[in-house]
Amino acid sequence: MDTKKEVITKAIESHLQEKYGEEFEVLSWNQPKLLPSDNGVIHATCIAKSDPKHPFEGRYFYDEKLGLEEGTFGDGYADRLLAKQMELKVEKAVSQVAEKYYIQGDITIPKEWQDIPVEEISQWESYVALRNQSEPKRKTLGSVRVFVDVTTMLGKTDEEEYRMYEEVFREEMGGEALLYIYYMDKKNFQQAEEILEERAPGNGGSDLDEAKENQPYFGTIMRSGTDIFADSLEIFKAAKQGKEQEKYK
Repeated sequence: MDTKKEVITKAIESHLQEKYGEEFEVLSWNQPKLLPSDNGVIHATCIAKSDPKHPFEGRYFYDEKLGLEEGTFGDGYADRLLAKQMELKVEKAVSQVAEKYYIQGDITIPKEWQDIPVEEISQWESYVALRNQSEPKRKTLGSVRVFVDVTTMLGKTDEEEYRMYEEVFREEMGGEALLYIYYMDKKNFQQAEEILEERAPGNGGSDLDEAKENQPYFGTIMRSGTDIFADSLEIFKAAKQGKEQEKYK
């Protein structure tokens, strides 16, 4: 007889396969309990077997009699489909910067859009249109985190690299979005990559923080209605050199 853990794991995998018509794997799940009797939300980290290196998180409820029920914020796969498109756009620039890198898009579809059919909401143009129609505080599409193994960089100048990222965000995104780039030595890059391939965005925890510690990074945003990054080339250069500035503390 299957254990409760196995039953829930199989139920989640079956739910996703039936809903999307492809195979999935649950990497892990947990069910935080405030009380011993609590039957609270299940946080499941999953991958599509067609996209095995980029986990996403779904939320579920499980009852022995009623079975599996999808939580209010959905299974997270539509978010993942959008994040994948975001990653591919940024990869056009990153692939010219370094041979080894990991790109992690992070998008969360608002609760009030959860009922929009996945075929519609996961289309980049539809999603961007919805975001651009939102109130100012809700316009941001999401964020992209780029992890680069600096030992494999291809010799682009700082200015060339900065301009390529800026062009991708201006020409490809269609709306406001955040960019973070981490320049890592080989050991820390490998450590970060292993963590990222096992955990959904936002769940890197202290292990990922440790991998990023003392590694230079640049973070910026291209705001709605503009076509340049909020942070200048000079700030980008300083960030790559690991210089601490007020904006990065």
